[in-house]
Amino acid sequence: MDWERDGMTRRSALYHSAGALALVCSFDFDKRGTAARGKTSANLRSQLASPFEPFQRDLPIPAVARPVRATKKLEEYVFDMKPGTADILPGLQTPILGYNGGFPGPTIKARRGREVQVLQRNQSGRSLNVHLHGGVTLPQFDGHPHDAIPTGEERLYKYPNVAHSSTLWYHDHAHGETAQTLFAGLAGFYLLDDPDDNHLDLPQGDYDVPLMITDRSFNKDGSFRYRLDLDRGFRGDTILVNGAVAPRMKVERRLYRLRFLNASNARAYVLKLGNGRDMIQIGSDGGLLPAPVRRKEIPMEPAERVDVIVDFRQFGVGSKVILHNQGGEPSTSAVMRFDVVRGSAEEARIPKLMREEEELPEVNAERSWPLTFQGLAGGASVWQIGGGGFSEMRIDCRPRQGSTELWTWRNLSNRTHPMHMHGYHFKIVSMNGKAPHPGDRGWKDTVAVYPNETVVVRPYFDHYAGLYVFHCHAAEHGDMSMMGQMEVVA
Repeated sequence: MDWERDGMTRRSALYHSAGALALVCSFDFDKRGTAARGKTSANLRSQLASPFEPFQRDLPIPAVARPVRATKKLEEYVFDMKPGTADILPGLQTPILGYNGGFPGPTIKARRGREVQVLQRNQSGRSLNVHLHGGVTLPQFDGHPHDAIPTGEERLYKYPNVAHSSTLWYHDHAHGETAQTLFAGLAGFYLLDDPDDNHLDLPQGDYDVPLMITDRSFNKDGSFRYRLDLDRGFRGDTILVNGAVAPRMKVERRLYRLRFLNASNARAYVLKLGNGRDMIQIGSDGGLLPAPVRRKEIPMEPAERVDVIVDFRQFGVGSKVILHNQGGEPSTSAVMRFDVVRGSAEEARIPKLMREEEELPEVNAERSWPLTFQGLAGGASVWQIGGGGFSEMRIDCRPRQGSTELWTWRNLSNRTHPMHMHGYHFKIVSMNGKAPHPGDRGWKDTVAVYPNETVVVRPYFDHYAGLYVFHCHAAEHGDMSMMGQMEVVA
């Protein structure tokens, strides 16, 4: 696929009021195109504006993967990583690279204590691997950036599911390629359920909805348009949810669990319901919070997950509730819309308490990691952690299995870095000297470190020993060397 093709982008003015929301679109062509940059004919605009209008399509729900074999202790799946097409813009087919040729990929529904094995067959034409983001796995199944599956070959990944219930996701993690392969469509949900949480009576089934939020730009033929931005990371001009442009979703007057995932390369979101209505956060990256947290705005950096309950009983039948991105430009402010259609008997509830605080081992070591940008001789530039770029031959630290440590991320750059740790979770101790928001006090695997600020986290190296990486999850930053290695020793 050619991610540097000439084509169109959108510059949209987004106007919203109590009753309506409208888009005005235009398209850019480069010097080899048929129109000057920033200009387009009224005829072209009338033909092409409609694909980008929000709320014209029903929300797609990613298909749930079906195991090829299942027992009480094991589920086995087979996925093909291969090219496909997606129906994103009306009348156009968008080439993608996806799991089983789809975008998003199939959702794996796993259960704590029952192992999942996935045979990943690489039919993509390039080397890939698979990282279960937020998963607790042995290092050989983690998807180390240099542990690639050559095209035409296959690899079995084993996931023991020893952690508590949480919203996870899987994506390619081949070093230097993640920005393009994630953008191409290699991402899917992995929902881990814990039977011990059944007593909480959280929304289930059709009322438990995974929502993958991404941003894209498009060429005039409907294909994705990618431009490398090493500084900020890629920013698209169109918001997709589960692969659809700012879709609508019919909801009943009852409780819904919405599982938000920021699967964008580098764009951050600040999610807010219309009229400032509350969302009740129940989970973060590593699973359920100790207790629900009411929020009017939810910031999300790339790779973060936030689970919320929205009480649609507070809206009358016929209400149209818009989910906004407060941190977006005009063309990226509409995320999706909820259309309240009817009432029904409520079976779920909002629990007062969800998970007990875990007692942790005492801190065994303290480490400091400055985050910097470095221009190198010959014109190359890299993002660095601790004064160096990623090297497979270097181990940056050796934590002790079963211990906790204090890690200090010091951002000495002018860009935000969502720092992610493989294989383990952490608690946020402080963010720029202040206690974290209650919604960030659960287990995390990704944390935003804002420009010229400092974040202290306390990782717990609990389950497995071995070699894992930690890195910035702004995909272009991670690809351009903002990654380190840790060897957890028994």
